[in-house]
Amino acid sequence: MSLRGYTRVLIAGAALVLGLTGATATAAAAPAAPQAAPTVAARTVYYSATGYSSQADQAAQIWNSRVPNLRLVRGGNATIRISATNGGGSRAYPCGLGCGTIYIDNRDVAAGNDALRIVAHEIGHALGLPDNYNGVCSQLMSGGSAGTSCRNPYPNATESNRVNQLFAGRAQLAPLSETRVYAG
Repeated sequence: MSLRGYTRVLIAGAALVLGLTGATATAAAAPAAPQAAPTVAARTVYYSATGYSSQADQAAQIWNSRVPNLRLVRGGNATIRISATNGGGSRAYPCGLGCGTIYIDNRDVAAGNDALRIVAHEIGHALGLPDNYNGVCSQLMSGGSAGTSCRNPYPNATESNRVNQLFAGRAQLAPLSETRVYAG
C-alpha cells in the first residue's frame, strides 16, 4: 500500500473513532455546553370560577409557582369548579386528584377571612391535601384556625412537595369523598 493509501486509512480510522466517541475535531477546543435538566411534563388541571374569579386566578398562579408537576389553567374541561355561596362555610368536595367542587362562603370573607387564602386552601383539597387545623399561619392547610389576621395564601414547602409528589407521574388517585371545610 502506498503512503497515500496509509494516510487515507489513518484518516478514516480517526474519523470512525471520533464518530463512535461522539467527539469532533473542534470539540476539544471549545468547552461543552452544560446539559439542560430534563424537563418534567407537568400535569394540566383545568379550573373554572364563577365566584372569586380573580382570587382563583391568583391561587392558580401560586400553586403553579410552587409545584413543578402541576399546571392549573382556567378553562378547558374544568375539573375544579369554584363558586360563591352564602352559608355553610367555605368547603371543597374533592372527587379525585385534580378534581373538586369548591364553594367560597361570602360570610367567611365578610367575617374577615382572606378570600385568596380561602381559595388557595380549598384548591389544596382538590390537589390532595387534608386539613391541618393547628392554627399555624405559615401552613396553608391550617385554614381558618390561623385566625382572620392570617393573610398567607402560600403553601409551605411540605405542602408543595406533597402535591408535587402526588402529581409526579400519577394519572389519577382514588376519589376523595370527604368534605373539606374551611373552619375558623
